[in-house]
Amino acid sequence: MDFLPLGWYDWPTMMEWTMEFRSDLNALCIKTRGVLTAESANEMIREVVSMMAHHRCNNQIVDHRETVLNLSVSQYYQRPNINEEIGISRSWKVAMVFRELNRDTHFMETVFRNRGYNLREFADITEAEAWIREE
Repeated sequence: MDFLPLGWYDWPTMMEWTMEFRSDLNALCIKTRGVLTAESANEMIREVVSMMAHHRCNNQIVDHRETVLNLSVSQYYQRPNINEEIGISRSWKVAMVFRELNRDTHFMETVFRNRGYNLREFADITEAEAWIREE
């Protein structure tokens, strides 16, 4: 198991993110760090919607490997509806990369896929990129 350079006690209490468009993937790549809450997710998603429109792309890779998800079961279940209200499209292809896959990441993927989203979880960024490249 690889260890992150930060200890859990060093993590920001709020989530930070950066975004860049990668033309080789025709995808918006989002890198997050810190603690993801419903509020921080909403704020980030508003920016994602704007950037996806700006770059006219339908693919994204969200790298949550330096992020702790702090959502309740009901919040996971509500995310697809909230994301849709903010502007996330079911036509988008979304690769979510986590430090490790667990029951929370599996549950989130299942909830989104059951609601018609093309979202898949990964523990390896290279596999996520390969999936994004697939037609």
